[in-house]
Amino acid sequence: MRDLVKVLILGSALSLSAGAAAAWPTVELHCSETSCQYNEEIGPSGTKTYEGFCYSFTGTDSKMVCHKAKGLTCTQAIYVKEDTPPHWACTCTNWNPAHEAHTDIDMSCPSPG
Repeated sequence: MRDLVKVLILGSALSLSAGAAAAWPTVELHCSETSCQYNEEIGPSGTKTYEGFCYSFTGTDSKMVCHKAKGLTCTQAIYVKEDTPPHWACTCTNWNPAHEAHTDIDMSCPSPG
């Protein structure tokens, strides 16, 4: 049952991510350290897709966390190994029509070299 839930979540996120590529801005976050933190702004009623890239990684030795905040939701980051280069991706939406929102995004990457 757990595997089914993971597959459904991953499928939903991939579908959302694939649809978002055409409609929403994509922000590339590049991390050449073992740990990177970003604070990203999303305008009123805005949606952005974040793609996280490490210097070198396989998906099992890295991670990306997109934090939700007041009035803001984010999908769980997924590892997109089919793309070149492989990367992490999540999509965040600001549901407030009047104010911007900020999300914190944390990335962990293997040591370069």
